[in-house]
Amino acid sequence: MTGRPLLLPLLGMAAGLVSAHHFSILLSPRSLPWLLVAALAALFLKNRIPFLTITCAVFFVWGSASLQPFLAPAHPPHHIVHFATEAPVIVEGVIAARPEAVDGGLKLVLDVDGIFRGETVTFTTGRLLVHVREGRGTFLTGDRVRLQARVRRPQQFGIPGEFDYPRHLAYRQIHATASVRSADDILLVREAAAYPVQRWFDRLAADLGDFIGASVPAEGGVLRALLVGQRGFVSAPTEDLYARAGVNHILSISGFHIGVIALTIHWLLFRILARSEYLALRLNLRSAVLLATLPPVVFYLFVAGLAPATVRSVVMIALVTLALVLERETDPLNTLTAAAFCILLCNPQALFDISFQLSFLAIWGILILTPLCMAPFAGVRECWTKKVLLFAAVSVAATIVTLLPVVHTFHRASIAGLAGNFAAVPLLGYGAVVTGFAALPLIAPFPDAAALLLGIAAWLVRAADTLIALAAEIPPLPMRSATLADLSVLYLTLLALSLMKTARLQFALCALAGVLVVTFHLPADADSRGRLTVTFFSVGQGEATLVTFPDGRRMLVDGGGSPHGGGMDVGRQLLAPALWSMGVDRLDVVVLTHPHPDHVKGLISLAELFPVGEFWESGVAAPVGGHAELRRILAARGVPVRFVSASAAPAVIGGVRIEPLAPASRPPAVPGSDQNDDSLVFRIVHGTFSMLFTGDIGRDVEERLLADPAKLSCTVLKVPHHGSRHSSSPRFLDAAAPRLALISAGARNSFGLPSAETISCLRERGIRICRTDLDGSIQIASNGDGYTVKTFSDGHFH
Repeated sequence: MTGRPLLLPLLGMAAGLVSAHHFSILLSPRSLPWLLVAALAALFLKNRIPFLTITCAVFFVWGSASLQPFLAPAHPPHHIVHFATEAPVIVEGVIAARPEAVDGGLKLVLDVDGIFRGETVTFTTGRLLVHVREGRGTFLTGDRVRLQARVRRPQQFGIPGEFDYPRHLAYRQIHATASVRSADDILLVREAAAYPVQRWFDRLAADLGDFIGASVPAEGGVLRALLVGQRGFVSAPTEDLYARAGVNHILSISGFHIGVIALTIHWLLFRILARSEYLALRLNLRSAVLLATLPPVVFYLFVAGLAPATVRSVVMIALVTLALVLERETDPLNTLTAAAFCILLCNPQALFDISFQLSFLAIWGILILTPLCMAPFAGVRECWTKKVLLFAAVSVAATIVTLLPVVHTFHRASIAGLAGNFAAVPLLGYGAVVTGFAALPLIAPFPDAAALLLGIAAWLVRAADTLIALAAEIPPLPMRSATLADLSVLYLTLLALSLMKTARLQFALCALAGVLVVTFHLPADADSRGRLTVTFFSVGQGEATLVTFPDGRRMLVDGGGSPHGGGMDVGRQLLAPALWSMGVDRLDVVVLTHPHPDHVKGLISLAELFPVGEFWESGVAAPVGGHAELRRILAARGVPVRFVSASAAPAVIGGVRIEPLAPASRPPAVPGSDQNDDSLVFRIVHGTFSMLFTGDIGRDVEERLLADPAKLSCTVLKVPHHGSRHSSSPRFLDAAAPRLALISAGARNSFGLPSAETISCLRERGIRICRTDLDGSIQIASNGDGYTVKTFSDGHFH
């Protein structure tokens, strides 16, 4: 570790943080004093290994213990989490962080201090995340507000590939959430009740953003993201375009933005001060300008919202500035290590923030891999050619080292970023950022001049968007999932490269790492061949089931979605990551039982993200709920549509027989008809194993199906209509006689599903019950004889 004094402490702390985050190893800090004494004693030994080992142990314990307040907090009796009940309460508190604009709504973080229930006011503590579904209001940090909502503890759905949202909130010391329909439902009790400094910066950022949006409405969203960190105003199509082109990093204020701004400020100050002979004779202009650059950069850091990547950049700039002023040589890797160490000491949970990871990895990779990429071009002498090659090498290095973390987090990999960066970096990074930044201080004194500069920046954004759209047409890489093993190889490789001095060894190590990662993703001998696997996904108050046939083909039955038609995009945010993490890259058959939002909405995104072989439905049309949009996407992609009814012949896929049972014929389009009873009902049969899919049928349809009770017999029953009391009649259950019943229901749903009556009816017959609201996703596998049942928890099916 010679020459890298902070590397070992940083590695020790990172290892402690990882052990706490992934393995729940939360060590007590009480051992730290004894370890420090041991380290002090080891200083007097000739052998340095004991001292280095104990030092690493000190920071390992420190890292592990530092996450305890987040992962295992001791909530006092009056904490907001203890008010997480089904009954709505009136909450009052102070907005503690900058309001975040999202999807036409808002996110507010409240320091709660009071709960009102009738005439009683209860003192309360803790932070509450409030989701405002519509409208954004004019709220700022420090405002005291009051609202009525149900307080809930955040929890995961229990589905493969899911983002750990509760832990993400815990790292922000948020352990309870609530939601309101509109910003109008929030009462402003008092403006500027707390946080005056932060409020001033937030007000400034809001005013700057409003001026940008008013001056250049079309490009205002991108410029607000680039200049003041207000990414929530970027439209969804633009976000998707930048993501497909691999340049969405440019929309976050990061090290690149701060570096460009710092260099611009430094250049301007030096030009101005160098004109003064008086200052030139009495000051070290080089040092004076370096120090004078820091205050405006720190000021901009607060305006931009203190994002982790921005903080990292400012810390690095400060360290480099200090070294240059003291006339000390700076090692870029040591500077990067020092910046990471400082941030993790103050904010240990930042290690698990994806923007922190990508920011540091990109710089680390650029420092290590750029020389390797440039090695074959060592003989190039022409200045501009070498600059272009260097720019390309930097892009390649940053893309390579961030590829696996991006895939792991966002399930998206693209080499389009290499082409996209050639457009985005010069036009947006240098052009729009510098021009827009020059406009910001002119907004108050010279608004017309500021508007002119913003107009130039907007033109640069339009030019960049045109080129980015071309880059986005480059097909993505087939890799959609990266494991912790992949990430471990990446980090260990970068660490080893940082310590190696020989280029030949570095090239060999890179090749070995690439082979390892590829080996991890080679198709294994499928022990599931010959087995039928049914994965019943936990998607809240909706339904989605993946059937994997013995020959490897896959059928998705329904796609989940909010029952009210709004809410999260279940297909894009839950099902797509789940399918990718399970190695699914194609859906051979997609089945829609009926076009209600909680069954169809998720299929819209999936039809865009996955190749689809065939689409099956009963034929009932729905003017709302997303059915028409889904059909439009399928038609545009040339997916054949098959209308299925009881009169259709059974299909066979991979030796599994699919028997349609209802509806009797294609339902007519009758306005106001109950589409639940038009659900597609079918049974799949594999040897002696069978499963009955029932959609949301009611008891009337069940009675019609009882005309041929033998066809209802099944091993596993997908309980109709989420366990509603209007379905699952005793006669129907007796005819089906399942050994296992699956119920899809949202946790603490407002519909009261599944009903106590249905649960009682199933239990009376000795039928085992698995519920997504209690068990998470459920996986059933059968070889045609018996079957196994696994439920999803801790990232795996058990």
